[in-house]
Amino acid sequence: MMKTSPALRRRTLLLATPALAMPAIGRAQETFPSRTIEVVTHAGVGGGTDITARMMMVHAPGEFKQELVVVNRVGGSGAAALAYAASKPRDGHTILLITQTHLLTLLRGRAPGLTYEDIVGVARATEDPQVLMVGKGSPFRTAKDFLEAAKTTKFKFGTTQVGGVDHLAVYGFAKEAGIQQPTIVPFRGGGDIAINLVSGNIDAALVNPAEPEAQIKAGDIIPLLVLHEERVPSIPDTPTAKEIGINSTHATVRGFAVLKGVPEDRLAILEEKLIKAMSTPLYQNYLASTGQAKGSVAGRRVWQAQLDAFYRTGREALAELGITR
Repeated sequence: MMKTSPALRRRTLLLATPALAMPAIGRAQETFPSRTIEVVTHAGVGGGTDITARMMMVHAPGEFKQELVVVNRVGGSGAAALAYAASKPRDGHTILLITQTHLLTLLRGRAPGLTYEDIVGVARATEDPQVLMVGKGSPFRTAKDFLEAAKTTKFKFGTTQVGGVDHLAVYGFAKEAGIQQPTIVPFRGGGDIAINLVSGNIDAALVNPAEPEAQIKAGDIIPLLVLHEERVPSIPDTPTAKEIGINSTHATVRGFAVLKGVPEDRLAILEEKLIKAMSTPLYQNYLASTGQAKGSVAGRRVWQAQLDAFYRTGREALAELGITR
């Protein structure tokens, strides 16, 4: 019987089994992205989240070497957007632009088939600090005076949806500041809250600074306290909560995420290219003009940690408030 060398046997095996070798070669040569990337938002065209997506997309095609398209799926406080993303392959060609609202939707079981564990943060896009504000008719002109009175007085706070992001911020702030839990008065949006602050129908509110910018400049609304690590440039004389000894930070945030299952190498590419697209002067000017925090753009580690923290505190707050599905 003729003997063959090990090297000859290996070459014979490779030649005899091309089908086994080819898929590996194909995977090694595959590029990402290989087609248009869909950016799924829960906002209608022209909404804040939609505009954020489109501002990112000005320079993103050059980074990804592919086109990007916004897919607006409005409804169910993010449930429709989550359902659409869940119907797509988890290959990195579908990304979500999410807010804390999506997490509350998941917490309340309103996105069938999905849980928070399915959300993988990729890059934060905006961070809009919330600011304690009162109307011009308020007797309070400093945060310390307001908070001292709020220890024994149950003030009326304007907010948006009961059980929503703004409501939970008010609840958390009251706990952190050691004041009476306020009476919540819900409105349709920040514009209505500003009107009712000016008219004196409510005592205070936590509002993003860009929303009542005109009323602040006119002196009709008085910002008392910034719930962020740094002061807000548009209201530089307003101290942060930490400056007066309160560990309280609350903001409205938006950022990009995918559903679990996207390969790690593609997550790294998405993170890198999205951050580059949002580091351009155009996008940074957009952040400044809308009152966002200077360090709004952040990578996976920071963004995922922030999502985790909000999900944890949101779950606790909803339980304490007795708000269920």
